Amino acid sequence: MNKYVKKSLEITGIVVGVAAVIYLFICIIFYFATKPMSDSIKQTNDIALQKTPITTITKNYHLSRSVESNSLVGTSKKGKKYYFIYLPHSKKAYLYQASKGKSEEQIKEIFNDAHPGHSKVKCELGWYKGVPVWEITYKKENGNYGYVIYDFKTGKELVYADNL
Repeated sequence: MNKYVKKSLEITGIVVGVAAVIYLFICIIFYFATKPMSDSIKQTNDIALQKTPITTITKNYHLSRSVESNSLVGTSKKGKKYYFIYLPHSKKAYLYQASKGKSEEQIKEIFNDAHPGHSKVKCELGWYKGVPVWEITYKKENGNYGYVIYDFKTGKELVYADNL
C-alpha cells in the first residue's frame, strides 16, 4: 500500500476515534443531566398509578414557580379523566377530576382570546401559592418571553408577566 494511503487511513481512524469519544462523552453528560428529571417523572407516575384510580397516563407536566410540582393527566379504567399533581419536596399529592377544572385546551383558548398573536406557546400544569394552576409560557415577536398563570378550577388569570 502506498504510504500516503496508509497515512490517510491512519488520520481518518484517529478522527473517527476522537469523534466517537466526544459523542460518548456528550451522551454521558446528557444522561446524568436529565436523570433527576426522569426519575422525578417516574416517581410521580408510580404514585399516581398506585394510589389513584388512574390506570393510563397520557401526558406529564413540570412546573417550578413557588414550589416544584410534577403533574400528569390520565384516565381510569372507566374512562374518567383525572389530573394528578405531586409536590416532591413536601410529598403531598392532589387528584382532580377533569370535570372539576379547566383542560389544557380550554386554557390555551382562554389565553389566545385574551393575549392573541404569540408563538411557541407552552402549557404546564402545576402548583402555585397553594392552588392548582395552568401556566402558559410564550415568545413574543420582539424575541421577549412572557407567562400567564391561570387558576385550574376557574380559568381565572392569576399572574401575567410580559416582555421578560
